[in-house]
Amino acid sequence: MFSVGPGYYWNIGAATLMGLQCFYAGQRVYLARVKYGVEYPDMGSGRYAAKLSDKDWKEFNNIMRTQQNYVEQLPICISSVLIGGLFYPKMSAVLGGIYILGRAVYSFGYSRFGPQGRWAGVLMVDLSLLGLMVSNLVGVYKKLTSG
Repeated sequence: MFSVGPGYYWNIGAATLMGLQCFYAGQRVYLARVKYGVEYPDMGSGRYAAKLSDKDWKEFNNIMRTQQNYVEQLPICISSVLIGGLFYPKMSAVLGGIYILGRAVYSFGYSRFGPQGRWAGVLMVDLSLLGLMVSNLVGVYKKLTSG
């Protein structure tokens, strides 16, 4: 069986920060809705958004897309950092930290410069997630084959 030691608390912290980052992204969407006058339930392509200038519409949608992308990945990154912490707590926590930093870079770049501005963050996010998932599979394999 697994025992959770003090090193695992870093993984719990990383998972919690991921959740807080996603919450923050949602707050940015709310503030963008207020700034651009895009009322609910408009997701950036409806009746209210149609009244925006092209520049404002693009800025609003960049902020909205950043948050939607995070929500799409949040279950994968949180579960990966917590599962990975059972096998490799330090490496998993570090990869979780890289993911958090990459997500911040992604969010800043996308909201400021559009889709082209997200690539540095995409590399950090995707490579850290890939590292987490591969280490999870290696950990499972080792446990299954060790007896």
